[in-house]
Amino acid sequence: CDGERYTLDWDRPQSIGKLRAFYGVAGAVLKAYAWVMSLGAAGLLEVSKVSVLNNNYLLKRMLEIPGVTAPYAKGRHRIEQVRYSWEDLCAETGVHSEDIGLRAADFGVHYWTSHHPFVVSEPCTLEPTESFSKADLDEYAAIMRHVAEEARTDPETVRTAPHNSTVHRADHASLDDPSQWAITWRAFQKKREQAEG
Repeated sequence: CDGERYTLDWDRPQSIGKLRAFYGVAGAVLKAYAWVMSLGAAGLLEVSKVSVLNNNYLLKRMLEIPGVTAPYAKGRHRIEQVRYSWEDLCAETGVHSEDIGLRAADFGVHYWTSHHPFVVSEPCTLEPTESFSKADLDEYAAIMRHVAEEARTDPETVRTAPHNSTVHRADHASLDDPSQWAITWRAFQKKREQAEG
């Protein structure tokens, strides 16, 4: 910023450089910029360290739960997130990752599954940021352990969750059906024309 307008400055030897031409969603870019600028260089380094520490702590706690695995890079530390798998628990109990996530909602916590289509069977992608305390992470791991134990002792309670929500289940079948996808408006129009004609 020269005081009157904003411009792009590529002369930044400390950066990773330009990634690609698209600059993203303006609102999200501005929020991210404001967050980074509010932290400063030292603050950004600190929150990065805390995020990595939080993630590796939660990794240790999650792998203590029978039925949970972290399929990639076994035994290695991770950076900011881990893709877990509940495949072993599912094989044992018939309870799926989505069921676990919906049951977690009954305890007031959010559960990140993954993107579609799934690469890891029965996925759960946790990304504990710098804003979580050790107590928060311990509580989250305790909830996951409780739900896993519940899947073994009372699987129907987990399969029919959530029990404290107005909307209980969404139909995700179309997410796994490429014939239903229309990523852009143009693609949607083309599919609609094909269906009508």
